[in-house]
Amino acid sequence: MTTQRFYNPNWINDDDLVAGFIARRALFTFLRDELKRMPRHGSVQHFLLVGPRGSGKTTLLKRLAVALRRDEDLTDHLIPLSFQEELYQIKGLSDFWWAACDALLDELERTGQNADADRLTDAIDARKRGNPGLPTNLHDDVGLRLLLRICAELQRRPVLLVDNLDMVMQRLDTRGRKRNDPLSPTYWALREALSTADAPIMIGGSVRVSEPFSGYDKAFYDFFATKRMPKLSLEEVEDVLRHLAIDHGMGDWDQRVRGGRGRIKALYEMTGGNPRALGLIFDLLRQGATGRAIDDFERLLDLTTPYYKARMEDLSEQAQVIVHAMAQLRRRVPAADIAREAGLETRTVSAQLELLVNEGVVEKTPGKKTHYIVAEQLFRIWLQMRSSRRLRQRVQYLTEFLEAWFDQEELGALLTTDNRLPSRPRAAALRDFAMAEWQGDQTAIGRALKARAADGLLCDPDGLSPPAAPGDFAPDLEALTKCSDQLRANKKHLGSLDPKLLLGSLSLNVQERCDRANRLCDPATSEAEQKRLESLFADERDRLQRAGLSAADIDLLYELRSRDLWRLPNLTVAEVDATVKTTQAQPARLHRLAWRLLGSRLIKASSATEAQDWITFGRNCAPELNTDNWAAVAWALRLDGFIDAAADAVKEAFLHGPSARAWFERGNLLIHDKHFKEAKAAFCKAIALDPSRAILWCRLAGVLDDHLGQYDAAEAAFRKAIDLAPSDHWAWRDLGDLLADHFGRYEEAETAFRKAIEHNPSTSLLWTRLGQLLSNHLGHFDKAGVAFRKAIELDPSDFLPWVCLGHLSVYHLQRYEAAEGAFRKAIKLSPSTEWLWTCLATLLTNHLERHKEAECFLQKSIALYPSKAFSWSEIASAMCKSSRSIDKINEAESAFFRSYIIDPSNEWQFNAWKSLEYLRASLPICEAIAAENWGIAREQLEKVVANSKSEPDLWASEAMIDVVVGGALQLGQGERLLRLLCELGVDRLAAPLVMALEAAVAGSPESLANVEPEARGAAESLYARLTRKAEEEGALKN
Repeated sequence: MTTQRFYNPNWINDDDLVAGFIARRALFTFLRDELKRMPRHGSVQHFLLVGPRGSGKTTLLKRLAVALRRDEDLTDHLIPLSFQEELYQIKGLSDFWWAACDALLDELERTGQNADADRLTDAIDARKRGNPGLPTNLHDDVGLRLLLRICAELQRRPVLLVDNLDMVMQRLDTRGRKRNDPLSPTYWALREALSTADAPIMIGGSVRVSEPFSGYDKAFYDFFATKRMPKLSLEEVEDVLRHLAIDHGMGDWDQRVRGGRGRIKALYEMTGGNPRALGLIFDLLRQGATGRAIDDFERLLDLTTPYYKARMEDLSEQAQVIVHAMAQLRRRVPAADIAREAGLETRTVSAQLELLVNEGVVEKTPGKKTHYIVAEQLFRIWLQMRSSRRLRQRVQYLTEFLEAWFDQEELGALLTTDNRLPSRPRAAALRDFAMAEWQGDQTAIGRALKARAADGLLCDPDGLSPPAAPGDFAPDLEALTKCSDQLRANKKHLGSLDPKLLLGSLSLNVQERCDRANRLCDPATSEAEQKRLESLFADERDRLQRAGLSAADIDLLYELRSRDLWRLPNLTVAEVDATVKTTQAQPARLHRLAWRLLGSRLIKASSATEAQDWITFGRNCAPELNTDNWAAVAWALRLDGFIDAAADAVKEAFLHGPSARAWFERGNLLIHDKHFKEAKAAFCKAIALDPSRAILWCRLAGVLDDHLGQYDAAEAAFRKAIDLAPSDHWAWRDLGDLLADHFGRYEEAETAFRKAIEHNPSTSLLWTRLGQLLSNHLGHFDKAGVAFRKAIELDPSDFLPWVCLGHLSVYHLQRYEAAEGAFRKAIKLSPSTEWLWTCLATLLTNHLERHKEAECFLQKSIALYPSKAFSWSEIASAMCKSSRSIDKINEAESAFFRSYIIDPSNEWQFNAWKSLEYLRASLPICEAIAAENWGIAREQLEKVVANSKSEPDLWASEAMIDVVVGGALQLGQGERLLRLLCELGVDRLAAPLVMALEAAVAGSPESLANVEPEARGAAESLYARLTRKAEEEGALKN
C-alpha cells in the first residue's frame, strides 16, 4: 500500500510517489516533454507553477525530479536539483546558489556519484569554514560558477526545482529602501544568470504571481512561462479516488460510492478539487457510514488547522476580512453582498476578489451578475467552525459534512448508541444536534435527535457547550429539559414523586407541567402540590392500565414524553421509528407500546395515509400481534373515520384466527357498507363466540332496529344486553329510543331514559333525549324544560339542548322571545351549524314578523350549506313577507327556483311555488285598491275569478286573505271590496272569506253565529285573522 504524506511528499520514496501520482498528469506530461526537448547548451524556457497550497505543486516538482533521475531521454542531458520547501537560510542571491549546490550534492549522493559528491562537499565546506579565497558578498556568483562547473563535468544541465518561489524572491532582496522591491537589481541579476547558454533551467512553484513576475517593467515579466494549477476536474478527482481505493484494497469501490458521481461530486465540492484536501478526506470514505467517520472528520479539521491557518495568513489583511465574510455567507454571492457582510466598500471588495480568484482561493461564476464562493469548501467550513461559539453556527460544519457525505439510507448507522461515545457526551450531543439540522427540525428523526442532544447542550454545568439561541430547540423541548434540570436540583422537595411522571404527564400541557414543577420546588407549596399530583397521576395510570399497558410500558411512555417525544394523540409511525433509532429501549417494546396506544385511541391517525402507515407498521414491526390486537386497532381506526385502514386491520385479525371482537368489527364495517343482513350475521357469530359481552347484543339490536326493521328482535336483544350489563346507560338509552320511535310506548321509554340517567346522571345527551320525549310525546312541557336545562348545566358547550329548549318555547309554550334567546345561544356555541340559523329565521318570520332579519340569517345558513333546498325556500318566503314589491317577488322567485332545482321531489316545494304565484297575482289588486282605482281592481279580480276553477286554492291563500282582503281592511276600503267581491260572485266561490269580511266591516262577529255550521268555523277563524292583522297595524276602519 502506498504511503500518504499530506504535508511532506519529500518523505515518500520514489516508487511510492510514482505509484500514487494521479493528479496533474497532463501538466506533468507537458513539462516532461518540454524538458526532453531542452538542449544541454543553449537557450531554454523557465516555468512558474501557480496554485494554492495543497494544489500539488510540491508533488509535481518531486515527480519531475524522479523522471529526470530515471528516464533515459532526460538523464542523458539533465540533472534534477530538488530544493527544500522552505529555504529559511537564504539572505541573498549568493545563498540561493549555494543552496543549489547543496541540492546538487543531494542528487549526487542519491545516485552514487561519490567522487563528484566529495569534491563538491569540500568546496561547500571550505566556504562554511570561512576560506578567505571565497568572497563574502551576499550576491556573488561563486556558488553559481561552482554549480555550472560540476554540471559541465557531468555533461548534464541542472534543472532547479524550487518550491515556494514567491517566498524565495522575497528573501533574495533585502537591500534598499524597502524589502521586496520588485525593481530590485538582485532580480535582474538572477534573470541574467538564467539567460546564459549554460544557465540552469528553473521550474518554480508559487501560491501567486508575485510582483517581480507581474509587471512589464519587472525583471521576470514574460520570462517564466506561467502554468496555473486550478482545482482538479471532476474526472481527475474520480481518478485520484479510484486509485487511492485500489491502493487501499477497497474492491467494493463502486458500491461504496454508489456508482461514484454523486458522492464524489460532494467530495469535489467540499475539497474544491484540491489534491491535498482530497487526500486528507479520503480516509472518511474508507470508514463508511459510522460515527467513527464523524470523529475522523473532526480530527481532520483539527489536523488541517496549521495548513488552513497558513493559507489565511498568506492573505493580506483586507483579503482575510473578505474571505472570512464569504465563509459566513456560505453560498455563491455577488460582491455587494460580500461587501455588506465584511463592512467594506464594494469596489474595494471587487478588486480584492479578482486577486483572490487569481490565487485560487476564491472561485467565481460568470454570468449577468458574477457570484463568488470560497473555492475549497473544507477551508470555508474550517473558517466558519472557528469564527462562532453559537450552537447552530458551531455545528454547521458538521451538518454540511453529513449532507455531503452520507445517504439517508446510511443514517441508521450514525444514530446507533454505539456510535455516541459515552465517554464524550458533549461531543455526542453536538453530533446529534448536527444530524438533526441535517434532517430538519420538522422531521421525526430531527426532533428525536434534538431531544437526545438537549440534555447535554442545554444543561451543561461546566458551561463548555456552545450557547443555544432561540429556535435552536423547540420551545416545549427546551422548557421540559430545563424543568428536568430544575427538578434534579431540588430532589429533596419531591418526596417519593417520580419527576418523569410530571414531565411526561398526559393530562398537563408543557406550560402547566413547568408551573407545577415550580410549585414542587418551592418549600412553601411543595407538600400540597405533591398530593394534588399524586391523585392526578393515579388517574392517568389507571387510564393507561385499562388500555392494556403494563407498569413497565407506562414508565417507558412517561420517560419518552418527559423529553418531548411521543406527543399524544399525534404520534406517527415515523416518530416511533425515530425513537427506535435514537433510544436504548428495545424496538419490540416500543412497537408493542405504540400499538396498544393506537388500539386504545390514545394515538389518532390524522389522515388516511397515516392510518395505512399504521397498518404497515403492524405487519412489519409487530409480528406477535393476535387477532384481538388487530381488532382493537380496527375499532380505533373506524371510529376515527379511516374505514379502508380499519378493513385492512380486520383482515389481519382474521388471519390470526376468528374472535368475537374480530366479528364485531367486521359487522360494524358491513353496516358502514350498508350490508345490513351480513352485519347481523357477523354480530350473531360474535355472540356465539362470546355471548356474555353486552356490547355485542347492543350492536345486534342496533342493526335490527335501525336498518332491518325487526323491532321485536331488537327489543329482545337490548333487554339481553341490559341483563348482562344492568348499568350500561347506552343500552337503556337505545331501548328507550326503540320504545318511543317504533312502539309508541312512551311511558316505558321514559322509564328507560330515567334508568340510563340513574346509571350515568352526568351525561348531557341522556337528559336531552328525556326532554325530547317529555316535550314531543308526553306533553310534560315543564318537566321537559327542566331536563333541557339540566343538560345545559352538565355540558354548557352542547348546543342541542338549547335548540330543544327553543323548539319547546316556540311550539308548546309560545314564548317567542325566550325561544329567540335559546336559538341565539345555540348559534353562539356552534355558528357553523347551518340549520341553527334556519331555526332562528323561521321563528323571526313566522312569529315575530321580523322578516328582514330572518332573510339575513337565512343568507348565513345558505352560505354554510348552499345545497340545502329548505333554506332557499325559507328565504324566498321571508323575501315575500319583508316587501310586497314586484322586484322582491322576482328575487324570491329565483330563490324558489334554486330550491326546486336542488330538490324537486318535495311537495312543499310545489306549495311554496304556488304561494309565490298567488302573491304575484294579488299585487296589482292591492295597488289598485290603495290608489282607489276600482276599475282596475275589478279587472284584476275578474281574472282571479276566471282562474278560480283551475286554481281552487287561490281564495284560501295567504295572498288573498292577508294581502288583498286584510290589506283593504287596513286601508279602510273593506266595504268597497266587499261589494265588489259580491258583484263578481266571490261569495259563492269563497263564502267563509266573504262572510268574515262582512262581519269585520260591520264590526259584528256575532253575526257569524247564524252561518251554516259547515262554514261557521272557517268564517270565525278568518274573521279573527283579518281583525288581528288590522289591529296590529292600528288601521281598522269601518
